[in-house]
Parts: sequence; structure tokens; C-alpha cells
Amino acid sequence: MPAKRGAPPWATINLPNPRAISLDILKRLLDTPQLLPHESSKEFLQLFASFEDYGKPQNSRDYLAVHQATTLTWDILRCQDMKVGVLRSHQRPALESLFRKIQVRTVKRNGIGEAVAQSEARELAAPWFKDPASRPAIMKAIEMAGYPPNAIEVEAFQLALPALATIERLIVSAQKRLNLFLDDLERTSKARARALRLAAEKAIAENEAAVLASRK
Repeated sequence: MPAKRGAPPWATINLPNPRAISLDILKRLLDTPQLLPHESSKEFLQLFASFEDYGKPQNSRDYLAVHQATTLTWDILRCQDMKVGVLRSHQRPALESLFRKIQVRTVKRNGIGEAVAQSEARELAAPWFKDPASRPAIMKAIEMAGYPPNAIEVEAFQLALPALATIERLIVSAQKRLNLFLDDLERTSKARARALRLAAEKAIAENEAAVLASRK
């Protein structure tokens, strides 16, 4: 069929079905999710499936909306998990810091240099991470110095505060992006947007509970 006069050259090209294109894009997105090396594609697909169950998509546009909600929620879960990683990564510095505080009087009394005190603190902290059987004795020494049983966790939290504050800001930003997307979706599909919001709230709450449990 010849193009109408004045029409662009591509006007006569037969384009593929838009629905087929959208579903092909969705398949590629699910086959290659944008994850960090330690993250699980299986867990991402499980999250997508839970959103799919709530949203009950009927067409390609609905499926893409489900995928977008899944991705935005995954960003929030990722940041929640990062908080645990940050606290764990500060355990060794926290224990060394406690030993340095315990040694303050000894340092002043014996004239030990700061560099020597730091080296001794590292040596005293090392068994905690190499031999779990040494931990009761180390905790006893820390408590004998006047610190509570959760002194290591408290010290790690204090040392990690700057990083944790940054993560909290990232979580707030990610939640805003998710809310903006769902608010926009609600203008065209109120029921589906509300269903996806419920799915997101459930996933976030469950992950936060798991994160808290892993810190005990």
C-alpha cells in the first residue's frame, strides 16, 4: 500500500503487535533483573510473583506495572538488608574500640603509646572472630570492665551511625519513588494500584521483621 502524500517514509512499515513487544520486554527484564552480585534472582522472581498475585494483571501494561512496583520495592528491601550488613561490618572495629577504652587507664598508667594500644586491642579482639569458644571469656572481661552484655552491638551502632543515616535517606527516597509510581497508576487503575500498594507494604514489613530477627 503506497504511503499517503506527505507521509513519512516509515508510514508503510508493518509494525509488530505492541502487546507482543511489551511482553517480550517484560520477559527480558525478568530474565536479567538488575541485581547486585550477592542478590538472588530467585528471590526477585518470588517477589514479582507475590505482586502478580495481588495485582492480577490482565494485559501487558498491567504486567509492566507489576514489574515496576516489584523493582521499586526491591530497592527498599535492598537498603533494609544493607543496614544489617553495615552493622555486622562494624563489629570488629566496635570490639577493638571497647578494648581501647578498657585499656585507657593502663595506657595512662604505664605510658603505653596509642599505636601500641591499638595493636593490643586488635590482638585481644581477634579470637572473637577466629574462635567462637573464646567469646564467653571476652564478654566476661568486657562486663567486668563495667559494660553491658550488648556493649559490642551498641558500640557498632554508634560507629555505624553515619552510614546508617545515609541508608535511611536512601530508604526514604526509594519509598517516595514507589509512592509516586503508585499514585500515578491510581489515576488510571485505582484497584490495581491499591493491590500493588498492599503487596509492597506486606513485602517491606516482612523483610523488616526478618532484618530485626537477624540482629538478635
